[in-house]
Amino acid sequence: MLTQLTQEQWNILDGMRCNLGLAADLSQAKISLVLPLDRSRRFIFSAAGPEKKAETNAARNIVFLSVFDQAEPLTRSENTEPEEITRAEDEPLITRALEANAVTEGFREFETGQFARLKVYPICDAQDRCFAAAAFEDREADVVFWDTTMDFLRGSKKDYSTNLCYRRLSSIDGLVLVNAEDRRILAANNAARHIYRVLGVGALVGRYTNSPEIYWNGVDSVLQTGKAEEQELQQKGLFLDCRFIPLRIAKNIQRIIVVIEDITQLKLKDEELRVKAAVIREIHHRVKNNLQTIASLLRLEQRRAASEEAKVVLRDSINRISSIALVHEYLSGQGTETVDINDLGNGIFRTVMSSMKNPDLELEMKFTADNLRLPSQQAASLALVLNELLQNALEHGFENCKKGKLTAAIHYLASATETGETRAASGKDLSYESNNKKESENILLLQVEDDGVGLPAGFDLHKTKSLGLKIVQTVVQSDLKGTFSLEPRPKGKGTVAKVSFLL
Repeated sequence: MLTQLTQEQWNILDGMRCNLGLAADLSQAKISLVLPLDRSRRFIFSAAGPEKKAETNAARNIVFLSVFDQAEPLTRSENTEPEEITRAEDEPLITRALEANAVTEGFREFETGQFARLKVYPICDAQDRCFAAAAFEDREADVVFWDTTMDFLRGSKKDYSTNLCYRRLSSIDGLVLVNAEDRRILAANNAARHIYRVLGVGALVGRYTNSPEIYWNGVDSVLQTGKAEEQELQQKGLFLDCRFIPLRIAKNIQRIIVVIEDITQLKLKDEELRVKAAVIREIHHRVKNNLQTIASLLRLEQRRAASEEAKVVLRDSINRISSIALVHEYLSGQGTETVDINDLGNGIFRTVMSSMKNPDLELEMKFTADNLRLPSQQAASLALVLNELLQNALEHGFENCKKGKLTAAIHYLASATETGETRAASGKDLSYESNNKKESENILLLQVEDDGVGLPAGFDLHKTKSLGLKIVQTVVQSDLKGTFSLEPRPKGKGTVAKVSFLL
């Protein structure tokens, strides 16, 4: 059995456990939480190491603090395996710290003959009863932040782990300790000193945070609110991400830990990406304008054409160009290279219906689509296919009809078996044997359905002379790498066109 602990003591250990990784980074040392076993001279160990030393001491799961059932007495079963158990005789410094309730220092010798600096701090409850210990160990022995880190651990809380200000450090982050009373810098690690040497600042230690060359107003903000916060600073061409973490002793903020990350390269890359995105949007805008200009010229020719056949050909060409221009219009107004299919489909639907509206036909129209976005290349191909299928349905599907219904839908396949209903014009099969949900979610289905006169007798999609249907077959086969079928409706008159392709 483990030593029986009070709820307060478990809460203290649990708060330390949640922040042990950050503490190891702050101290640049391996930190072990040590809990004595009941009625024995043995200890349970659990440890975390700093990020840069992960190869020797990776941050391990600390099970002995997290699996106890709070509904039961606060003891642990012998069946629960701890991280490490060792005898008290093998850890004299830890034994002395636990028994004397005092900080102990010394060295640990390894089998290789190497030595590491060891400092052990007792962990006490509000009644000053020592029930555990924290051991700091490092072969390089830079102990300047050890006492501060232990003060941080003593005041740490479990909910710190959900606050991004308390995330772990990298090995190149700067670390500075500030006195809360006069805002004077007490200590700084090599990374922080290097960052400010680049900024032309000499020694950091002894300077004040409100001095012109430093000016960390986050220190004053933390002292006012009592909460950790993060700020982005720009100083002489460098972009710095600074975290200000209050350090409480006896509920009062005594010091502030400042973590400095140089994010200059990230900012420069972000700016480069923003410039590229702006250029791409401008290109899409110009392409859209050029396509609309071409469509306008063709529209002029359509009005001047004497032949009805020529007018139909020009009208179809205008719709094709307009559908592609619509893709570039959406891309020019967005910051991404993807297109909202719902918006695109509705736009094409409106364009085609306005140009091919038959005043003698009472037509019920409906378009639906899942909430999805497609890359620009797939979106342009899909726009052209949808345009052709709508034109084909309006031109041939409702001949001599007084009323009808035309629907178009773009959805993920509800089940993989639906792909078996589609036929590839190229002979390529996209059907799947299984009903695996992930597979079906990667397949998109465009379906255009009408209740008109249906397909003519003996219709063969592969032998059709329709330019629009040939365009659909070519685009689906070459660009979308998908399947296309045009068949009678399963029930009643009409036609259903299906295009399926992998995302």
